[in-house]
Amino acid sequence: MSAETNLLRSDTTLFEFPLNERFRAYLRLDALHQRWQHYLQSNHAQDHHSALMTLFEINDFAFRYDLKSDLIFDINRYKLSLNHLRHLPDLSEQKLVETLLRLSDAQKQIEQSPKFGSVLSDNDWLLNVKTRIVVPGGICSSDIGFYYQWLQQPAHWRRTDLETWWLPLAPLFETLQLLLMIVRNAIKHKSCMTDKKAYQIPLNGTRFDLLQVKLPNSSTYLPDISANKHVIWLRFALPSYRSQPQHLLPAHPSQEIQFDLNLCGM
Repeated sequence: MSAETNLLRSDTTLFEFPLNERFRAYLRLDALHQRWQHYLQSNHAQDHHSALMTLFEINDFAFRYDLKSDLIFDINRYKLSLNHLRHLPDLSEQKLVETLLRLSDAQKQIEQSPKFGSVLSDNDWLLNVKTRIVVPGGICSSDIGFYYQWLQQPAHWRRTDLETWWLPLAPLFETLQLLLMIVRNAIKHKSCMTDKKAYQIPLNGTRFDLLQVKLPNSSTYLPDISANKHVIWLRFALPSYRSQPQHLLPAHPSQEIQFDLNLCGM
């Protein structure tokens, strides 16, 4: 399975793996959302170009998948799981009620939204731009003057346009961020050591949505997983030496690996 990597400044790197196909899609969308936000906040025309290209990518992804039914399924699942936690003495009743209300509000927005990814298809201006991006070098002033003209407008004008085009997708990402927040805070933590560069995690009938592996930045090993409903196998391997810079080559390749493990979900 693939991983999403948290590259925030830290002495560790967090690798995040989906444990089902719904959360694989959620992690991909989350990565696209982070990219979109990064480019949108800039004032540079080329960054706003990248923001629009990212918006097209998000739009295509959202149109291709049945995200509405997946999100509603997980909203209902987590509402049920959270209600089962009401008896826990250390749980804040107020926070629980607030989270349940947010989930219910998110479900209403999802149910009332048109199919995600369908709205941009009604905008001829955007469709013309999108048609040109598949041509290598097709986005230039001589080929698509109206888009070049848009890029010359003041940054706040371009940002307003981008935010307007984003609006139909807002309920999707508000719900996505809420679900990921709940899942990432429902963790079972463990400090681990590999055996022959591998680690096995029996699930014993417990269901999780994400697996997080935290490694020190000094580690040159990459985690990879395979899983079924009974067990997760975690393996660590080195990237190809051919592509590795010298400073990333392992000093002690035979040593076992210490790492932190989080199983996320309920």
